[in-house]
Order: sequence, then C-alpha cells, then structure tokens
Amino acid sequence: GPMPPWAGIISGAAIGLLSGLTGTGGGIFLSPLLLFMGWADARTASGIAAAFILVNSVAGLSGNLASVQSLPSELPLFATFVLAGTLLGTHLGIKRFAADKILKALGLVLIVAGLKMLGLF
Repeated sequence: GPMPPWAGIISGAAIGLLSGLTGTGGGIFLSPLLLFMGWADARTASGIAAAFILVNSVAGLSGNLASVQSLPSELPLFATFVLAGTLLGTHLGIKRFAADKILKALGLVLIVAGLKMLGLF
C-alpha cells in the first residue's frame, strides 16, 4: 500500500544518515526499502530511485559549482553516456524485462555495492 507520511520522514532521515556515514548515494538504499515495505513494485521503485538519484546529482553538481566555480570538464561526456544508458534501460525495462528480471538486476547492483563497501571490489 501507500507509504504513510511519517514512514517517509523516518525513512528519508535514515537513508540520509546511512548515506552520510557510508559515503554512498542514498538511491542504493531507497529501492530495497520501497520493495521490502511493499510501498512500490519493482518498476515503480526503479523509477523513484532514478528520479531521486537525478535530483541528488544535480544538487551535488550545483554545490560543486558554487564551491569551486567550475564543473568537471568531462561532464558533457558523462551526461551523454548517462542519457544513452537511461534511454536503453528504459527501453529494455518497458519492452523486454519482466519484473523478476528487474529485481535480479537490482540484486546484482546491491551485491556489487555491498562488496565495494566491504572493500572487496
């Protein structure tokens, strides 16, 4: 069912705390939370996490611009590949992948993130 507002506030604060403590983007915590709590299905959780990551990235780049008065010179190249990946991922997610495959892809991402946090990857 839908997420109660109080649960959203507590979850957001917990994700922010975990992100700050681990130096990891909060999007990696958001999708599993939405799925485990039954607040969203796999496609919806993926879309919410993508929007969340986009907003955080724009905020980070804005902070960088305000702090050092410049953006990375590689930004246009990175943005091009992000856009290409987004278009391909959206096409595959809508046309080709069933929800179980989306969940398996999310599981793989979480395993890689966990190994990286443990310093094993």
